[in-house]
Amino acid sequence: MNGRFGRLRTLAVGLTAVLSAALLPVSARAQPADSSFVSQSLSELHRLINVHRREVGCEDLKWHQATAEVAEAHSADMSRRNYFDHLTPEGADLSARLLAGGVTWHGSIAENIALTVRGPDVVMQLWLDSPPHRANIEDCAFTHHGLGLYRDRWTQVLVEHPDG
Repeated sequence: MNGRFGRLRTLAVGLTAVLSAALLPVSARAQPADSSFVSQSLSELHRLINVHRREVGCEDLKWHQATAEVAEAHSADMSRRNYFDHLTPEGADLSARLLAGGVTWHGSIAENIALTVRGPDVVMQLWLDSPPHRANIEDCAFTHHGLGLYRDRWTQVLVEHPDG
């Protein structure tokens, strides 16, 4: 069925924010990145995620553009409105944001977020150090994902069998 939630796992993990803050000087301020930097950073993160998935016996995640647009929009919204959460201030969760973005799926969805200006290597390590984020990455049921980056907010949205 389209839009079936399956095992919805949108887990907020404050550890990411705490670890990121510990790695940065208090005065560090993320600036808007140019599109080339964002593209390169997301490409590298996509590569790192799939290298890790292969190491644990999963197939590579395929890129899903509509899901990436939902991830990017969430990163931008968190940055612009200065929050860091899987829920928007109005309470919209991942499933609502995906459906609003025109993404339907069969099975599970999940989301990983990170707060850091340190780059894809650090984002990947933060997610691997967080049991819920690691579980999302290592869940072989997921077939597709999209990544978003805006300033210092990173979002990964994982989807099982998206339509279209």
